[in-house]
Amino acid sequence: MTRGGDSDEPGRSGKSGDSGELGGERIEFATHSSRCALPRAIWRILLLVMVVLGTVWAYSWHFENLAHRLKSQDAIFDETGQLPPERLALLRDAGQAMREAYGITLRVQVRTGPVQPPEPDSKTLFIGLDTASGKAVVQLPPLLARALPAGLAQSLANDYFQPYFAAGAWPEGLYACVLTILEALRDPT
Repeated sequence: MTRGGDSDEPGRSGKSGDSGELGGERIEFATHSSRCALPRAIWRILLLVMVVLGTVWAYSWHFENLAHRLKSQDAIFDETGQLPPERLALLRDAGQAMREAYGITLRVQVRTGPVQPPEPDSKTLFIGLDTASGKAVVQLPPLLARALPAGLAQSLANDYFQPYFAAGAWPEGLYACVLTILEALRDPT
């Protein structure tokens, strides 16, 4: 059947050491696919890291904006509930415009009792109204006080709100006060 070590099986020569050959051609297994798998894995990991970082950034941005909105809403506190919603929105918008244009934070407290002003601050305009006794506390930052006309700064500190309290129209007086300050800053003549 076999001669001189030849086998009857096609493609097989009966010689030792030639077990990996078929019909005179050498079979080689492709090992380059495992080399390509490593860069694919790295790209997948990098893509996953980018997705995670993008998600973290989006949550951070969302919660930063949420904190900013809550902080701006917290800056205007009305214990009495007598400020109409449209006036509250206008005061918040004015406070945001003041912060963006001049770097001044507007804080307003309306209470039915005595108002405790915060520590004076070089960047905070504080307006506190005690509706029960008809008293107002206005703290102007030093630079803002110098930027306003002298008569307006003194009036705000002393008697600006008296006519509004007497007429029972302190919400209009509060809005007029903030609007007057913004107009005086925009037109310093």
